[in-house]
Amino acid sequence: MASRPLITPHSVIKDGDMSGDIVSDVTIIQNTTLISYEISWVGTTPVGTLSVEVSNDYSQNVDGTVRAPGKWTELPLSITPAVSGNTDNGFIDITELAAYAIRIKYNRTSGVGTMQAIIVAKVA
Repeated sequence: MASRPLITPHSVIKDGDMSGDIVSDVTIIQNTTLISYEISWVGTTPVGTLSVEVSNDYSQNVDGTVRAPGKWTELPLSITPAVSGNTDNGFIDITELAAYAIRIKYNRTSGVGTMQAIIVAKVA
């Protein structure tokens, strides 16, 4: 039986401080085509937007340290996920992506809070 590449659910933003912009941990998504992020937050009227960024020239060493930070390009999404409300959650579903690395970014407008984000990826 052949193995199918996947990335099991794991945290890419843990207790992110929403008093400023947040950039998630980078995930190498080589050999996967379906990616999703589940985002949740609690706070005092946090407001902002979420974006997804991809890179083909980012690289890291075996121990996970960054070798080359790469250039990051915002992925066009059909809907720009918005963050608002004291406690809420959101979901970003990405299909047929060929990038090497991915991350999400919270672009703060106002308010404060704490954000969590989990990624999952697999082959279609």
